[in-house]
Amino acid sequence: MERLKPREIILMFRCAPPRGMAVCKYNRFKFRKPMWIIQRYISREFIVYFLSCLLSLIFIAVVFAALSELKTLEQEDGQRLFLEAIRSGIPLLIEIITPISVLLATVLTFISLSKSSEIIAMMAAGVSLQKMVFPIFIAGSLIGWFGYLNQSYLAPLWGADERTSMVDSTPVNNSWQFYQGRLFYFAHLMSKKQSVQSSRVFEFDDHHQIRRILTFEQLKNADGTWQAESGREINISQNRVVSKTRQTNVFPQEEFPVVFKRELNHPKYSDFSALITEINLKRMGSVNFEADLFALYQKIAAILSVFVMILLALPFSLSTGKKSNVRMGIVLSMVMGFSFWLIDQIFISFNSAGLMPSELAAFGANILFTLLALLLIYLRRV
Repeated sequence: MERLKPREIILMFRCAPPRGMAVCKYNRFKFRKPMWIIQRYISREFIVYFLSCLLSLIFIAVVFAALSELKTLEQEDGQRLFLEAIRSGIPLLIEIITPISVLLATVLTFISLSKSSEIIAMMAAGVSLQKMVFPIFIAGSLIGWFGYLNQSYLAPLWGADERTSMVDSTPVNNSWQFYQGRLFYFAHLMSKKQSVQSSRVFEFDDHHQIRRILTFEQLKNADGTWQAESGREINISQNRVVSKTRQTNVFPQEEFPVVFKRELNHPKYSDFSALITEINLKRMGSVNFEADLFALYQKIAAILSVFVMILLALPFSLSTGKKSNVRMGIVLSMVMGFSFWLIDQIFISFNSAGLMPSELAAFGANILFTLLALLLIYLRRV
């Protein structure tokens, strides 16, 4: 990678070349904005370091994961199972390692610029710290978008969501749902065919007593309506039970908006649109949507964690000069990165145990490390 020399950086911000030097050598800077050259240069350095850290750490993690999955080769069709296990683990590794790689890349970028005196030259040319950090945040927004795509699309595509302990891969054939004051029970629910073998609907009076029970057999979704092959209606009034056959067994599609929609297997690995739709439908149906709301907070927090890691890296990387301890910066970055992941997992466990609200559990690690970063920056300036 071609580096900018400190002397060239200074000359880019001057109107005339120094005495004794040919003007034509620096004519190329007349037609290009100097600040754009600097920012593109810094962002390119950062992206290269980020990809290097990300791919290196993923390779190391995949090697250890492959060693733990060697026993699957002894099973029938073991090679396919082995490759599927490795493939499904890659999106999860990307999710975990991305914040650490961002932290490492930021430290390495500015340490590299410091060792070659490029930061000193930029400051001497009048480039502020905010302008030097700005391209890092722009690149971080692209990394956050990449992390969202990995979590929402690549992970479900490669079966990564099924590897998490929170997922129950066994399909649920029966379902109870409470919607708009009515209790629904469905047996042999088949989401792919959008059909139910049998269903019961319980309606209640003002005193919360059952006043009517509707039963349907072979309920199917066709042409935007739900159609049942047969149905019965049981009315309960003053200890009297009256049963009759229903003549009309066709209902609008919105009659059961929650029950017949397949619930998200793992909300965290769904896109924003599907997740928000799920939350709204469950809110309409008076169904508990805390897990989906927590998943939405987690997805937002994962994007914000990229910017938190950039902010946290600044105290360890800026104004270090030529004697900067590269190894110490890398070690501190690794410690901070894994500490961030560990604290985030602890907060998630607290939320699962009901000891912490969803908002604090999802954004707690980001808030804690943002405050730590601001404190370190303040102490370094003092």
